[in-house]
Amino acid sequence: MSNILNRDFLIEVAANKVDNYSIMEAFGERENVGTTTAGEDITRMNDLTPAPASHTSIPTPAAAGEQMTIISESALDGTSLNTGIQEVEIHYLDADGNPQTELKTMNGTTGVNTTATNIRFIQYMHATVVGTGGVAAGHIKIYKTGTVNLVYCMIAQGGNMSLLPHRMVPLGKKLILLGWHASEATGKRQAIRIRSTDNEGVILTGIFNFKDTFYLNKTVGVNNFLHQALPALAIVKVSSWANVTGGEVACGWNGLLLPE
Repeated sequence: MSNILNRDFLIEVAANKVDNYSIMEAFGERENVGTTTAGEDITRMNDLTPAPASHTSIPTPAAAGEQMTIISESALDGTSLNTGIQEVEIHYLDADGNPQTELKTMNGTTGVNTTATNIRFIQYMHATVVGTGGVAAGHIKIYKTGTVNLVYCMIAQGGNMSLLPHRMVPLGKKLILLGWHASEATGKRQAIRIRSTDNEGVILTGIFNFKDTFYLNKTVGVNNFLHQALPALAIVKVSSWANVTGGEVACGWNGLLLPE
């Protein structure tokens, strides 16, 4: 730790040189934001065919955990045709809230079930093996096994990593939100808000309280001085409220994970 006194602490954490501390960050985007009264979560799920009923507000899996199924809208995402994404790594929290990963081999438009049956929250997922195209040939989604309308995460066509700013704070950790940014690209004014399921260190299950907000109209907002503490198992996400349809929003946030 003596070295840290002379260097930026967060750089040391990012370099994995500080035991039990780590950086948590997330980013996402949404095209054609609608005028849903409760706001719309920043995610590309409205691009799915068909768009799930839950695409404006991403559902939360059961606390006891669930088995999930991953599938693509294109047969080219799989090992047989060697074009799109062939293998995906799923980063998730188990029923206890501990971080886990699972590798799944894609099978195109045929769903592949996870081995894990206790997935409490999908943090993100990304490609680990790709074909000649290098990216997803079609939209890839992961949903509750047997309930195709409950979609929890996705990789958009043309990408190789999910773009959802949703995260759950792992068990035994506290998240200090340090900063966030958001932008709107089409001149359709948005109220974009970062929020989480807690207040003053107390979990409020299913209630996403606001942590900060921007009104943006073809501009960018940045706040690097949030300094808000979130408890273990709190969920962070970013949502947008629009007066007219057609806005395009991108966002990201970062924070410090430390022992509770």
